[in-house]
Amino acid sequence: MTKRFLVLALTCCFLPTFFSFTDPGKKKKAVQTIIIDPGHGGSDGGAKGIFSTEAKICLEIGLKLGKNIEKEMPGIKVLYTRTTDIIPGYKANKSDGLRYRADFANKSGADLFISIHVNAAPKIRHRVPNGYKYVGKGKKKRKVTLYRTYYTPNPAHGTETFVWAADESGHKTNMIKPEDEFGETDSTLVAPDMNDPVMKAFRLLYAKKFFQNSVQLAELVEHEFVKAGRLSRGVKQRNDVGIWVLHATGMPSVLVETGFISHSDEEKYLNSESGQVEIVRNITDALRNYIGYSEKEPAGTKNSSKNLPDSKDAKVKSEFIDRKQKSKING
Repeated sequence: MTKRFLVLALTCCFLPTFFSFTDPGKKKKAVQTIIIDPGHGGSDGGAKGIFSTEAKICLEIGLKLGKNIEKEMPGIKVLYTRTTDIIPGYKANKSDGLRYRADFANKSGADLFISIHVNAAPKIRHRVPNGYKYVGKGKKKRKVTLYRTYYTPNPAHGTETFVWAADESGHKTNMIKPEDEFGETDSTLVAPDMNDPVMKAFRLLYAKKFFQNSVQLAELVEHEFVKAGRLSRGVKQRNDVGIWVLHATGMPSVLVETGFISHSDEEKYLNSESGQVEIVRNITDALRNYIGYSEKEPAGTKNSSKNLPDSKDAKVKSEFIDRKQKSKING
């Protein structure tokens, strides 16, 4: 009798717990924790413009983005790799800081990793004839052209979002561009040994799951930028020279280049309150749609991207905006 009573009592104690884990009506949220990674920081200032640095812009946009996500999606937890002007983790150098970002994200168990950066393009070098001189003597005397070298600002501008391809380079090849004209070279670190068991595991995860989700979020982000009138340079992949924070994070990850600090008009935009608010709104709307699609629920009429253009439409619109902006640049 005592034995039966004990079994019955234990069953009653654990039954509610059992059903709490197996409740078929309770659906797990697609995104519960997001890592916001403002690029650079501290002694690593990143790219430099006329009056600002990449690290400063990334921190301001990153903090605004996190606060906006918490405001509009209160069920989501936001974590930051840095909230002040430091190398993340108070590390001594950039390389250690990059490794810390990935380690921090992996230990947090986050569902998404969003890295914020700004791009930069080198000035254009021009070499033009500038007079001549004679060299040699007698019959060997000859006329030699002299050249003058000067530099002009690079007109490159617009947004682009990076994903790490994990050898999935065939996916949407007309949308994802493997080439990196300027790219985020200042956020790369020598790629780890892919024979390492940990990196093999990450590669497998990306190939099977994370790559598709990363691309979807990246395309939604670029789509929102186009809707706001920005030039989209597209979604790009890196798997020859990897971006550490993308290929070492065990979750869907994107690196958003919010504009070119080397372009005078975009530098002003990136530093302005209105520009930063618009960028934050674009990324937040993309995130909302990503979550909606992931949970197979409508994302809402106002911010829905159900009419997400195919790659051809996006390219046409981007080229139209590019011509429009180039006409402004050229006067």
